[in-house]
Amino acid sequence: MNVTQRCFTALVTALPLCAMASADDTSNATEIEAGPLEEVVVSAFRRATTVELDSSITVLGEETIRAAALQHFEEMIALVPNMNWSGDGARARYFQLRGVGELEQYEGAPNPSVGFIVDDIDLSGVGGISSVFDMAQAEVLRGPQATRFGASALAGLVYLQSAEPSNETEVIAELLAGNAGTLGAGVAAGGALGDSVNGRFSVHHYRDDGFYDNVYLGRDDTNERNETTARGKLLWDLGSDWQAKLSVLYTDFDNGYDAWSPENGRIVFSDNPGRDEQQTAGASFKLSGPLGAGTEFVSITGFADTEVYFSFDGEWGNNDYWAPFGYDYVYWDARERRSMTQEFRLLSAPGHELLDGRTSWVVGGYASSLDESDDILSAGVYDDGDWCTPCASDTFLMSDYDSSNLALFGRLDSKLSDRLSLNTGLRLERWSADYRDEFTDRLSPGTPQPGNDFDPSETLWGGDVSLNVLLDDGSHVYARLSRGYKAGGFNPSAARALASTTIPGAGLVSFDPETLLNAEIGFKGLWMDDRLAAEAAAFWMDRKNMQVRSSAQYTDNPNDFIFITSNAEGHAYGVEASLGWQLTGNWRLHGALGLLESKIDEYRLPREQDIDGKLEGRAFAHAPRYNLSAGATWATPAGWLARLDINAMDGFYFDYSHDEKAASRVIVNLKAGKTWGRWSLHAWVRNLLDEDYATRGFSFGLAPPLFERTRYTRLGDPRHYGLTLGYHY
Repeated sequence: MNVTQRCFTALVTALPLCAMASADDTSNATEIEAGPLEEVVVSAFRRATTVELDSSITVLGEETIRAAALQHFEEMIALVPNMNWSGDGARARYFQLRGVGELEQYEGAPNPSVGFIVDDIDLSGVGGISSVFDMAQAEVLRGPQATRFGASALAGLVYLQSAEPSNETEVIAELLAGNAGTLGAGVAAGGALGDSVNGRFSVHHYRDDGFYDNVYLGRDDTNERNETTARGKLLWDLGSDWQAKLSVLYTDFDNGYDAWSPENGRIVFSDNPGRDEQQTAGASFKLSGPLGAGTEFVSITGFADTEVYFSFDGEWGNNDYWAPFGYDYVYWDARERRSMTQEFRLLSAPGHELLDGRTSWVVGGYASSLDESDDILSAGVYDDGDWCTPCASDTFLMSDYDSSNLALFGRLDSKLSDRLSLNTGLRLERWSADYRDEFTDRLSPGTPQPGNDFDPSETLWGGDVSLNVLLDDGSHVYARLSRGYKAGGFNPSAARALASTTIPGAGLVSFDPETLLNAEIGFKGLWMDDRLAAEAAAFWMDRKNMQVRSSAQYTDNPNDFIFITSNAEGHAYGVEASLGWQLTGNWRLHGALGLLESKIDEYRLPREQDIDGKLEGRAFAHAPRYNLSAGATWATPAGWLARLDINAMDGFYFDYSHDEKAASRVIVNLKAGKTWGRWSLHAWVRNLLDEDYATRGFSFGLAPPLFERTRYTRLGDPRHYGLTLGYHY
């Protein structure tokens, strides 16, 4: 069945479910208001609407989050043009924008390409903890965001904002239940805490069994999700237009990770099921106000303390499954990370712009520090009664990584005329790092083992320039040129392997910084009394010293891989578009489209000997040629609501180490129900057609005794349905 046929089937299947809604109720409650579609973006230097911003951006507001069948940020990704994620873990932690982004982290020295910020707390690289309960807005900025966010936003940025405090008392409660052992509960409360202080606090817990059955252990919860999120905000009015905001975050995601099978399905056989646990405590403090008549001051301080425990059964089986071979391996990785960020910003106050009031300005400084320790245990045994009788391994790696960033940035937004403006931004950044590790072979005590000690530093720069034209109907056309950057680095596992050989490999140990030049043209507009909103952008990207991460299996131990990031050359181009149309008072149509063509122009390393074909000329990993989201929301003044989303994605390459691909897919989500008074009840279903689709794939030798290269995939969630009961005061 092709994509068109599947989309048609989805519509026919969903229509009877939508028919459950009735217009006979006379309640005044409603979920979706038939008002303007315009959103406000708060992560820019100044408050601005999406129409005013000169870059490709998707904003998913509170209205969308409430109406769609969403539980976690990974489910929002299907609504974002040219965004994808890697299913390497219990939740989406590694993101790709326009085909640029990491796929996993199996050793130290993190180097993210996609920034991930929650309430001004930088969680780049560990952003798998994003429940959407009490979330006000999600912004996804595509393309380099160097002026504002620097080295961690080479490909773009995700910015999540929880609900803001207000002086009005508000209480929200939610209970949900569904198949696969799904249970959830949350409560949020806010209001005035004094004459000048408002607060808001929320806590939410969610669990399901993870959709896999472990037949060896007789359990259906070894891939469970068990997730707790707590948030709090205090907003002070300090007087004289000064304001302070404290945001705190605590999450405990105690999730299983038992999603891989030698038989590529939802039946797993592991005797040591893995875990993907993350605990994060974070806070941010934002202080803003006027410095005299013409200048405003902003200070943003962020802190995050994260512990990640990641483990898996190395051979995905058990003694009975692999008999007559003795074959048993385990892998676990314990990471501790602390990060601090500080930004100071001065900007022109409204009415005090330069050059006859035509040029607003921003100058600022930024500092950050990251400290991450990483302990990795890999142990196991293989006994085939012939060559190995037995072969055992037991290694332990301890690493410490420290990095610091210092940056200066500035921006000028100049009105050349009433219709034409020129915006320019520049950022200069100094990055330095220190990496040390100690490798221990616990089966060879006293034998010297190779260790690594790297201390690279780089001076990096990026920025943007854009020309913006305001048309007669209020729509906006822009042309933008931006340059992003990402620090270089080193390959600890490659350095360790080369230390014990005479093979020259200095070029495998380190890699250079990457730069990304992005040219983009686009338009945005609101028409029909703000009931029709549309935007589209066409872009072209040139990646210099493109950082390509690959891996190679060098023994029959399923845990033995060398990870190598090397420099390559590549380019990509494409289109992003979105539409929102309040068709009538009850009906709203919404859709988004991403088209992407990517190509690796030059790759300097040889691939593994049994991989046919070259990497040159191939597309980037996790870079589908299209993704499409289309749907409709029906809401009445009586409180009835139904929302249908059809999300389609082309197939894509899983990795750079091999050429295995995911198949194209169509996922249908539906939510329908009613609000009456303070109460609401909604039924929801995700993946209505129960589509099997892969979110991650590998190709390597797992099965004894020949260990032939085989394709292995991890599946996304199957059909998932339930009920949500809500209360809103």
